[in-house]
Amino acid sequence: MTLQVSKEELISSSLAGAIIGIISSLLTKLGNPIDGGISVACFERDIAGALGLHQIIQFSYVRPEIIGIVLGVFIVSILKKNFNSVGGSSTILRFFISMIISFGVFVFIGCPMRLCQRIAGGDPTTVTALIGLIFGIWIGTLILKQGFMLGKAYPISIINGYILPILILILFLLLVVRPSFIIMTNSGHAPIFVSLIAGIIIGIIGQRTKLCFVSGFRNLFAIGDISLLGGFFSLIVFAGLTNIILGNFHLGIHKIGSGDLLWNFLALFLVGFGSVLIGGCPFRQLILSAQGNTDSMASVLGILVGSAISYNFYISYIGESLEIPGKIAIFGGIILLIIISLVNLKERRNKLL
Repeated sequence: MTLQVSKEELISSSLAGAIIGIISSLLTKLGNPIDGGISVACFERDIAGALGLHQIIQFSYVRPEIIGIVLGVFIVSILKKNFNSVGGSSTILRFFISMIISFGVFVFIGCPMRLCQRIAGGDPTTVTALIGLIFGIWIGTLILKQGFMLGKAYPISIINGYILPILILILFLLLVVRPSFIIMTNSGHAPIFVSLIAGIIIGIIGQRTKLCFVSGFRNLFAIGDISLLGGFFSLIVFAGLTNIILGNFHLGIHKIGSGDLLWNFLALFLVGFGSVLIGGCPFRQLILSAQGNTDSMASVLGILVGSAISYNFYISYIGESLEIPGKIAIFGGIILLIIISLVNLKERRNKLL
């Protein structure tokens, strides 16, 4: 396979990754979680906790970064006239696959976006997780090449596209008013205004580029295109450099998630595999959902609901070791994705006969 590259996409994705890497390290310095200054899946988990969907207090907070990302994408997409309400591409299946993806995310404690930040922080246990992610993406890409497809999204009533931005505005009001039924931890977060502005900047970057922490490897395996890999690696480099400058870089095990190399590999294998099937990582799904894609909204909700299931049923890594439910969820999730893939391929082949 001959490698190819679009200089414009390589530059834009690399610049996007660099800016987000710097912002993530600054947010950590200002109080956000270690090696997770900005993590879409983990922050959606925190919102689930704030809404009472799980009972882990330290993971319960209405994250302004998520609010900012959605508002940034929504506003820019309206101004640039590329806000489009679309849907109908296996919406429920996307929700289900995203829920499965979340099991891998919360065993490892981090989506691909946070994986980059954990590497940049100096955590050596991320090595096998990175290998697992790449291997999962490769397997998913092989399945795509065989003809796997969740279907085409179609234009739908514009009000559907406004649902997520409306919900985000409600979340913002809850963050400001803080009614008694909202659970808010007092630790592990940067100042609200700073977090909100950071989220808006990241949302604009995500909307104006094709940045995705899975698609770069997928495109490499599918067509030999390395253009989008710039964002993945530049985030690691610039977050790492910023960590060194700020004193946040500490080479050694950081006690985030499991230190078990095997489970880190399998967890991110599941994440990479599933993300390819639905067309992007949790960050990319949030970006697409904020500009009107209701299938991506289903993926965002799948991650949020999956996070609640993970923490309510001891799937997530908490404590000194991964519990049996977590191991079952990882193996079961991989098997389910294989079954979904095989059934989809069989149905498509039957239609061609």
